[in-house]
Amino acid sequence: MPAQRKFEPHYRRIIADVRERVATGEWPPGHKLPSTKALAEMYEVGSQSTVRQAITILIETGELYGHQGLGVFVAERAPKSSGE
Repeated sequence: MPAQRKFEPHYRRIIADVRERVATGEWPPGHKLPSTKALAEMYEVGSQSTVRQAITILIETGELYGHQGLGVFVAERAPKSSGE
């Protein structure tokens, strides 16, 4: 994962990294993301709510989608990001 930018909120760092992994094909469309617990450990954040915040934003932008009981997945065609 890229070096953390000074004063960048953790959820934005997670969003940027997920987008990078999708863009490079490491996490292709349909890929199931690790659990929020695993992501919190991977990104070294103390709270799973930080991971959920990032995932919620990526779902709202259409880059990810969730299926209750199954997990969160990379959308088939992630739109170009204009912010967040």
